[in-house]
Amino acid sequence: MRINVRVAPAAGLWRQRGFSLPEVLIAALLFAVSLLGLLQYHQVLLHSFQRQWQYRQAWSLAHQQLEVFAATGRTDAELLPLLPGWQREMRLNSPQAACQRLTVRIQTPQRQWAELNRWYCTAGTPADIMF
Repeated sequence: MRINVRVAPAAGLWRQRGFSLPEVLIAALLFAVSLLGLLQYHQVLLHSFQRQWQYRQAWSLAHQQLEVFAATGRTDAELLPLLPGWQREMRLNSPQAACQRLTVRIQTPQRQWAELNRWYCTAGTPADIMF
């Protein structure tokens, strides 16, 4: 900030131009409050992006688990390991002899659940399979 000093022609008094201390303090306070608001907004955005990413990962992991079962016929947890903080639940129901239903639930570290179901049926005539 540059302060201009002028001599008043009539009275011979010094006249200063610029901002006073209260004006500068108020401006600094407004700047600090604005900056804190932006930082909080940034933190909320990061948290939301992380939550959304984990939710999409949960759906992807559930789908991968269904694909592993389709390829191997096994529901072993060792086939598709999870990171710490993640949980998996799998249920294999056989309501009929010809079909099995696999339900996979994946929980993220932020306690969001993604659940996918898939039916696996053996070859047979449609009349033999009743849902």
